[in-house]
Amino acid sequence: MNSQYTARFASSDADLRRILELQRVNLTSSISPGERASEGFVTLRHDHALLREICRPHRHIVATSAGGNEVVAYALTMMEQARGLIPELGHMFDRLDAIERRGGPPAGVRWYVMGQICVDKTHRSRGVVDLLYRAHREHMSKHFDMVVTVIDAENLRSMRAHEKAGFVTLDEYHAGRDWRLVGLDLRV
Repeated sequence: MNSQYTARFASSDADLRRILELQRVNLTSSISPGERASEGFVTLRHDHALLREICRPHRHIVATSAGGNEVVAYALTMMEQARGLIPELGHMFDRLDAIERRGGPPAGVRWYVMGQICVDKTHRSRGVVDLLYRAHREHMSKHFDMVVTVIDAENLRSMRAHEKAGFVTLDEYHAGRDWRLVGLDLRV
């Protein structure tokens, strides 16, 4: 357990604004190629209304410094009902549908999407990603069997972090760039 940080639900407009700020400064278009290679990146930019909508009826998970209230990291929650709200994720949902038709995971499994994860640069490599995923497991395993997400194949830091957290590759595909669709069994 990492006592430096606390995970909780995003509960205020200030939390959502901080998520959007972290997202903005970590977008592929906001950082240099060298930083993308060493630090990782996020590919999608949301707005306040979209952040509120994609997670309903659940909420996003954020991490704060112990004793503080400022969000230093987030792991977005996205329900399948949001599939039409972010056109860039259409291929991911199509691939999930195809996996189900082939009879592999997540067929018969209740799943949701972890829409994006990001940690402020000054708080990286301190166990915050593990904390966010433990919180997802704790809160969401009551409702779902698996969390899935898609990772840009060039984002090696993110792929390593997801593998370390126990995610397994469900599919790989090309849609403008190479993507890896991964899942984590919340029942374990």
